[in-house]
Amino acid sequence: MEDMRVLTSGIGGIDQAVGGGVVRGSSMLFIYDSFSLGWMLPFMMMKHQISEGTFVVIINYNLPLHKLILRARSVEFDIEKEGKAGNLAVIDVFGSRYSYSYPGDYVYRIEGFNPETYIPKLEQIYREIFKKVDKKNVMDFVFSLDGMAFELGEGRSIKLIRHLLSNGIINGRHLFSIYLLNRDRVSLEFLSWNIEFSDYILEFSSKRTDHEIIEHMYVLKSPLLKFEPGVYVYDMKRQGVIPQTSSEKLRPESLL
Repeated sequence: MEDMRVLTSGIGGIDQAVGGGVVRGSSMLFIYDSFSLGWMLPFMMMKHQISEGTFVVIINYNLPLHKLILRARSVEFDIEKEGKAGNLAVIDVFGSRYSYSYPGDYVYRIEGFNPETYIPKLEQIYREIFKKVDKKNVMDFVFSLDGMAFELGEGRSIKLIRHLLSNGIINGRHLFSIYLLNRDRVSLEFLSWNIEFSDYILEFSSKRTDHEIIEHMYVLKSPLLKFEPGVYVYDMKRQGVIPQTSSEKLRPESLL
């Protein structure tokens, strides 16, 4: 990796947990269960990166786009607003697959969706996006790897990820990538491959009792020298992370 600059994720608690920040050109995998709210953090990170001048590419496999927009608004991230402002593009695989069309020049569809021809068509859309974008830094967000596996099959999805890792299609503008993965929907083998591919691993696990819902965040992998694996409590109300060994909560402003 030529550029080893460490950037802020946009969330102070995450930077601290992974040993100082996010290495430019790296990838971060968020693993969660079906009842977890760990998927919220990537939306907060995208919101911060856009405010810093980064262009975001979202690849949507899971939901009709209006539902994804609604989900992002739960953390005050407006996909539609940022797309219209030229700060964001959506490659809408779900819409392409199920003939769902959402208006907007920032929304790209893969015409004639076919798993056999998906990779070259995806690359062509990236090229179309970058012809219009002159921003220096690009961040991509895959929502989600389990959705990709459902549409393409796990084996073909692994080959696609390998291809994108070796292709360098985003060239020198690649800031970092975020991947979401619901572990309840995929095989252990698929999960293991994606752990291998990713530079950072954050796993969320929710626990329900009669009186409360507790969500733990396990920070399991980071390429940074200062990193130590740790267990945290994810504060769903304030979207903060609290070290499990400390009773002192992070101040809300430290997350921005």
